[in-house]
Formats: sequence, structure tokens, C-alpha cells
Amino acid sequence: MAFSSDSPLFRHLRVPEKPDPEVQSIGSGNDRNSGVLGWLSYEVFRKDMLDRKLESHHITGIGFSGAVGIGLFSTSGEIIALGGPVGAFLAFIFAGLVIFSVMRCLAEMVSVRPVTAPLIDFPHTFVDEALGFTAGLMYWLANLLAIEFWNDGGNIRPPASPVLHECMWCTGQYRLTSLVSQPLIRWTTSISCEAFRDPYLNSGQLYGRMEWVFKWLKIALLIGVCILMMLIRAGVGPGKVDSNFEISPGFSPTGFFADRYQAAIPGTGGRILAVWTCTTMAMFQFMGGEIVLVTAGEAKRPMRDLPIAARYMYLLPISFYLVAILLVGLNVNYLDPRIYHSHVSYYNGARLEGIQTAARSPFVIAVENAGIRALPGFLDACFIFSALTAANTALYVSSRTLFTLAQRSTITSIRSTLGRTNNGHTPLAAITVSFLPGALAFLAVRSRERAFQEPIHVLSRLYTGPVLCIYAAQCLAFLRFLAATKYYKRTTINRDAEEYRDRHYRAHWQPLWAILGLVLCTLLMVFSGWSAIYKLCAESPGVDRGDAIVDLVASYLGPLFFFAILIAYKVIKRTRIRTMGDMSNVWFVREASETEDDAPKGRKPRNRFYEFLSWVK
Repeated sequence: MAFSSDSPLFRHLRVPEKPDPEVQSIGSGNDRNSGVLGWLSYEVFRKDMLDRKLESHHITGIGFSGAVGIGLFSTSGEIIALGGPVGAFLAFIFAGLVIFSVMRCLAEMVSVRPVTAPLIDFPHTFVDEALGFTAGLMYWLANLLAIEFWNDGGNIRPPASPVLHECMWCTGQYRLTSLVSQPLIRWTTSISCEAFRDPYLNSGQLYGRMEWVFKWLKIALLIGVCILMMLIRAGVGPGKVDSNFEISPGFSPTGFFADRYQAAIPGTGGRILAVWTCTTMAMFQFMGGEIVLVTAGEAKRPMRDLPIAARYMYLLPISFYLVAILLVGLNVNYLDPRIYHSHVSYYNGARLEGIQTAARSPFVIAVENAGIRALPGFLDACFIFSALTAANTALYVSSRTLFTLAQRSTITSIRSTLGRTNNGHTPLAAITVSFLPGALAFLAVRSRERAFQEPIHVLSRLYTGPVLCIYAAQCLAFLRFLAATKYYKRTTINRDAEEYRDRHYRAHWQPLWAILGLVLCTLLMVFSGWSAIYKLCAESPGVDRGDAIVDLVASYLGPLFFFAILIAYKVIKRTRIRTMGDMSNVWFVREASETEDDAPKGRKPRNRFYEFLSWVK
């Protein structure tokens, strides 16, 4: 059953094609002639819509580049130190299972509703307006933290080592680039497009092309790292590989290198707790598959491209991560004191540099153990490149999320600034506001004090909590979506019909995946800070009480903030949970404001393998 997208029920979901009458004065001709401020207002707040120019390879490039940062190369060392190589591999499997469950739900819903801002729309439409707003606001805040995280990773300092000092010029060059690339990349692109007024040179499209290039560079990096680990394991290099591929003997807050095999919680129970702690840490590395849905407002063919990207894109980084953590676990010893351990800054009287030091990465340690002198500095530069490109994608995601929230706002001043774009359809105001908090990362990494030794550790926990809440909200929305399809099975939409399978993606084994995703996300969110509580209650040796308090706050601040906003919005707006009757007109939405979203011309992919190949180009 098709219906007009101009229905009042969906007016809030679309990027407006006509100027908002309440903000129509912004960017008017009179403002243009009223001095510098008037001209700036005219150029920056001229339009109120994004431009649909992103092709399928642009979408997957943005998604992959944002999902693959520096987390695998830096925080994986702490995971190996706590759980051992086997425990780290199991934690990666469990984290990948959570992402798989969530993305199965998102892929089917976006095939039915390929609308702008799906992460906001799905909870809003199928659960509650308050949940949709909270998910959008927390996703914006989480990506602000991601910008700071990746910028911290992009400012990794090489240690005082002759080998790495040979590549100081390279890492320094990347740090200098990071200082200017983040705010200027879209400003300069959009200004150039405005100056030349070339309809074929769109800033969003150019950005998508850049991310497509970055995607293949990162794929090459991951493949190269995996091959390198296999060669080291095979005996390449003059050095000797020191490894012990086993699970940790239990749980220890500071790892096992200081007390050897003395675990604070030994036995099977301790191993389970260690793997669980490692899973909460690994979740940060696996998050990002949903980024492809953020491009819905700029996708040229959202009905065709978004479901395919949501089904397949996240599988590639998950596969690489599993192979990489397995191979690096075969080449390092989790008792090695050089591997990063939380809260441990001294060993045998010698100071251990914080996680900002590239030499603490297990991949770099494996290369150094093999005696390959030329590679550690090169890997350092590659890791910095990966971090900075991920920060750029986080800026894109946060700015588009803020733009959508501003478009839906009832406050005129917000809609007339953050909800507007320039002549090139680039939300410059939203980009600027989203970038400013990320600049704080550059202030933190300049200090050598211990308070700034672990910014990545804290920021990753602050990011993981709210995103787990958002994932749980998407799984809950899918359960409501599934109930609605059963309710309207005879009148509107039949999920079991052949027509549904032809037009949309039907995820198998549902609602099992949705329930599994909801349960796992909830458990990870609730028990993410258990290790910090244990550190406080047990007074673990080597753990500073202040550090444990910081860990506890970082673990639960995001979820507490999420539920505080949710409750406050429900109380102020007096929203109610959607009923089945409210979902009569939510099916088969077509939202292509700039171009028609027709079926792709040519031969239709014959099976899933060909469909996968149509995405991976």
C-alpha cells in the first residue's frame, strides 16, 4: 500500500524541499546586502536540505572508514593482557555476535523504511517519540567523543627508540595534518563548490569519493598486517617469536605480568569474568556498522543501496578483526610488560609509557620481537592515518545527526542555524559545532602528566555505554516492527509473502536475533562497570582508587545520561508508547527528494554472492 510522503505523519522524517516559513528570512537577499555578517548568513544558512549525490560505493566507503580506526591496533593490547590471546579471540567473537544481531534488525527495517535518519526514525515510529529523540541526541554526543578518541589516536607519540625516531618526520607530519584537516576539509570543499557553482562538483560527493579511497587503503592495511603476522609466525625476521596462545588463568585488574600467574579471581569463574570484561572493551572496536544508515539523507538511491550496505558492510571489518586478533595472539606473550595494562605505569622501577605510545601496540611488539627494524615506524604512521580518517567520518556522522535533530526542533533559532545548509548543501554550522569539542583532544595529548596517560581508555568507555543503549533501542524497535507486520498481515504488509521477499530484505531467524541483541546489549551496558566496582571493593594492589572511580563513572555516565534524557522528554512532552493503530501508514515510504529511487537498470543480481559483489566495488 503506497501513500504520499507528504502525509503529516512523515513530514518530520523528510529533509524539507521548501524553505521553512519561520526561518525564510535567513539567507534572504536583504541579508546578503547588509554587510559581512549578512553575507556570511546568506552563504552559510542559504538552504535547508541535503543533496542526494552519494552512490553505493560512497556509502560503503564512509561506513568502512568510520568503523575501522585505531582501536584494533591500540586497545587490543589491553584485551590480550586481561584475557590472554584465547580470551581476546573469544571476546571478539561475542562482540561480533552483538553487532551481527543489531545489523540484521537494521537491515530489514531500512529496506522497508529507507528514510532520512533511520536511527532516530525507527525508535520514534515503532516505540516512542521520546526514545527516538534520545537515540538521536546520544548518538550525536557519542560521535563527539569518537572525534576526541580518534584525534587522541592520531597524536600517538613514538617512544624514545632509535628505530621509531627514524620515522618521527612521518608521524609529525600526520599530527600537523590533523590540526588543520578536520575543520577545513569540508569548509574548503564547500566554499570551492560555491565559488565555481559547478553542479557536478558537490562537497558531499567529493567527500564520498575520498572515503572510498580511504576504505581501500584501510583494507590494504588490514590485509598487510594479517600477512605480516603470518610471516612473523612462520619465522621471518632474525628475532625469536615469544608467544603463549592460551586463555588467562583468571581475572586480574592489572594483568598478569607483575604477579605472573597470580589471579585475583582464579579458576573458571575468573576466566569467564575476564572474557566478559574483554568483550565490553572489544565492543568499542566493533561499533560503527550503523554509519551507513547515517548517509540516508544524502544517498542517491536509498531504497536500493542502503539495505545492501546494511547487510554486508559490517561483515568485512568484523572478519578482519577476528583474523587479526587471532594472528597477533600467536605472536605475542600476554605476560609481556610492554603490552598496555590499565593503571600500571611502573614495572621493576622503570616507567611504562601510557597507551599513547605506539610501541605498546601488540602488532608493533610482534614486529620488534621479530627483529624487523624498518616496520614499527611505518606501522605507527599507518595507525595514525587510520585514526584521523575515522575522526573525519565521526565528524561527518555527528554533523549529519545534529543537522537532522535541528531540522526536527521546535525552536526556530536552532532550525534557522544548525538546520540549514549553504549553497552546496553542506551543513557548515552543524559541522562547526560538532568539531569544536574534538579540539580538546589536542590539548590533552600535549601533557605528559599521568592524568592524561589514558584518554583513549576513558573515552572508549564513555562512547560504548550510550551506543549500547542505542543498539538496544534499535532491537526493541525491530520487535515492535515485527509485531506490527503481524498485526497488518492481512491488510497492508505480509512479511511471509513472496512480494515482500522480492522488494525487501527478510532477515532469517527473527525475532531470535533481535532478542539476542537486546539481551546482550542490556547485559553489557548493566555490567560494563563491574570490574571498576571490584577494584574499589577489593582494593586491588596496583590500582589507584581515583582511577577506579574514573572507570566506574566512564562506564555508567553514558547510560545514566541516556535514561535521564528519555525520562525528561517523556515528562515534558507527555509522549506515549506507539500502539498498533498508530502504525497503519508507516509502510513502503519513498524518500528521494532530489532523484528518483528507481530500481537499478540492467540484470538483477542472481544471488547473494552477486549482490555482495555489487556492493564491494
